[in-house]
Amino acid sequence: MKCACCGSKAVTERREVTARGYRRFRCRTCGRQFNERSGGVLNRTCLPSDVIAFVVFCRLRYRLTLRDLSEIMALRGLEVSHEAVRDWEAKLLPVISDALRKRRHGRRRGCGTRWYVDEIYLKVRSRWCYLYRAIDRDGNLVDAMLSEHRDMQAAKAFFRSAGATTGFRPDRVTTDGHGSYPRAIRSVLDKTVRHRTSAYPNNRLEQDHRGIKGRIRGSVSSRASSSARG
Repeated sequence: MKCACCGSKAVTERREVTARGYRRFRCRTCGRQFNERSGGVLNRTCLPSDVIAFVVFCRLRYRLTLRDLSEIMALRGLEVSHEAVRDWEAKLLPVISDALRKRRHGRRRGCGTRWYVDEIYLKVRSRWCYLYRAIDRDGNLVDAMLSEHRDMQAAKAFFRSAGATTGFRPDRVTTDGHGSYPRAIRSVLDKTVRHRTSAYPNNRLEQDHRGIKGRIRGSVSSRASSSARG
């Protein structure tokens, strides 16, 4: 455990705990006291971290609106506004996204060497943009990226991001035939990467888009760029 204020490792645990049951610590270097959640994104939140994480998980996994989750929490005796759920989502999504990217990095799977790439048009903070997404043949997410434009630069940036996230180059990439993909694949990935441009093999990604489209239709719009990343 490091000090949340100065980063020193010279900390001692105190006997008492917080009202939420989290352990307290004292730094011998700077003399300040802190607890397990100090310095984190959920510091000073009204509910325990595991409860908040479960609410955000339900928001991401199922087609539930913010008000749906607020009502579900009320049925369990917890008065939480839908704006609080929105705030939790905005705080945790970047952390979850970074953690998933680190887990996917360098994990070469046999199915992960074939990517299916496509983009959808959606609204983020009242502005329309393109969400680039790639999955493998088992439906596992490879990477996602938001872009204001659907052009060569966006395609190259997405493949660079996907390569950095996974840590390896695919053997084959399937797209819907947009003109920016062939050159982007050759220049960013490699000329040896096979590129297919048939819409029918890419139907699995079109079906995978339904989850995002259904989630967006369940609310007014995505509130932050991180909401569309996974």
